[in-house]
Amino acid sequence: MPQLSFIDHYCRTSVMLSISALLAILLAMPVLAVDMSGWSDKSVCRLVTATADNAVYLAEAQRRKLDCGTGAKMSGGEQQSGQKFLPTNQGIVFYALELDPQVKQQLLANPINKTAFDFSPYQLAILPQPITCQFNLRRVNYNDHVDGRVENWNMAGGRIFLTNDGVKIEGRWRMGGLSKDSSYLKHDVNLKLTKAGHLIGKMAYFHLSISSGEALKKPLYIELKPHKRSKPLDITSPKKAELWTDVEDWAGGVWKLTKCREYTP
Repeated sequence: MPQLSFIDHYCRTSVMLSISALLAILLAMPVLAVDMSGWSDKSVCRLVTATADNAVYLAEAQRRKLDCGTGAKMSGGEQQSGQKFLPTNQGIVFYALELDPQVKQQLLANPINKTAFDFSPYQLAILPQPITCQFNLRRVNYNDHVDGRVENWNMAGGRIFLTNDGVKIEGRWRMGGLSKDSSYLKHDVNLKLTKAGHLIGKMAYFHLSISSGEALKKPLYIELKPHKRSKPLDITSPKKAELWTDVEDWAGGVWKLTKCREYTP
């Protein structure tokens, strides 16, 4: 009898340990054993928010195309784009924006213009005849000199046309990469000449050289304004000018206009 009692105790203990181990496994993976097809969208999002690192809840939210930051359904385009779900406890909160239909239509009708510039504070030149000049653009390096050192090579060059309607440039950048696209000088330039002979406005600007094999870099969109170091163009007797512009803390640019003359379009 004592031997049977020991065996019985041993068997019961083994069974209890096995059951405990099984329960521990099931408790560690509760969602794997649960059918979530009957759960509401709010319940799924609540679980995603409470346990942001749970891949199963995130997968269920993705299957339902839920955006649990807003509680809204995702569009097909958002789903295909691979947009991640961002629960509110990750520091990002989404708010619905309601726009007046007329305001919305105006915003959609006016695309972003990267070269937009307010010329109203300046006195613009009124030219009796358009002026054309040869130009080259060189970089000014401020790393090794507080007043800047003009580097002895051309970033861009060509011919510039100054009219009452604005500035047109025929030339090319020499910075490699995207600067090889001539449309930047043709279409991404919004400059005008002031009465004092300065170039003002906004334009696409390449200040870094890109060699073959290097990653392409988009241009900066910089503002040109009167600079204290510039030698402006005399619009009554145009011959030459030296127009400085600020770009970044370590670098700027200087336009050298030469062989200027009036011309008839």
